Amino acid sequence: MTQTPGPSITSQPRTDDTHWLTMARYVVLGSMITAYLCWTVFAPDASPYSFWSGAVLAFAGLLSFFAYLALFRDTVHLSHTEIEWQPYWLWYFIPGFGIPLTVRAVTPAVLDTGSPLIIVYSLVFATTLVCGVYLYRRRQYPV
Repeated sequence: MTQTPGPSITSQPRTDDTHWLTMARYVVLGSMITAYLCWTVFAPDASPYSFWSGAVLAFAGLLSFFAYLALFRDTVHLSHTEIEWQPYWLWYFIPGFGIPLTVRAVTPAVLDTGSPLIIVYSLVFATTLVCGVYLYRRRQYPV
């Protein structure tokens, strides 16, 4: 009795083509978070350092994990297709995590406040920017 070997991990993509929807949803979420934070800065009765602002940013920061996971899985999916654009996930992860790390390093020297909300917002902003650029580039090449 012979066993047939299982499929290789590189021979078949284990993803589908709907991961771009997660990134599109995160772009909408990041835009709404930016609008909310602008409202808290300019509204006389709201504060960007309130409990709700922190809760909203923490939630959006946690959801950025899923946006990067979707980006990675979509690049894997596209690497198994016949399109001419073959994105490399690392080129999107470097600025996506480099911007918050730079903000973390520069913020104490520039601002008197050491609020982690600024760092979390930079993660949300960078993730929104990275997802938007990726989706723009993906739209240029039909799948």
